[in-house]
Amino acid sequence: MSRTEKEFITEFIELYKSFPCLWKVKSKEYSDRNVKSQAYDILVEKMQIVDESANRETVVRKINSMRTTYRKELKKVLASERSGAGADDIGICSTLMVL
Repeated sequence: MSRTEKEFITEFIELYKSFPCLWKVKSKEYSDRNVKSQAYDILVEKMQIVDESANRETVVRKINSMRTTYRKELKKVLASERSGAGADDIGICSTLMVL
């Protein structure tokens, strides 16, 4: 992954984190379709920087992909910690480092 890709992913994640209406279930805006739609529109604009044909579906897939990767890597780290592996032996993906 190139430096610009890492920067884009970092910026995309920060932008996503700034919209709790998309991920925070207890947020009152979480059930507001208009607010969520506006948030997705902003994320689509950001995604179109690297993929001109990006749409809401593309953004949702990207978010789900990043979540899945994060969960898999977190599971590996937790399993390594439980096994008694040292800090140097635990494989931490760059995705976890970004978050």
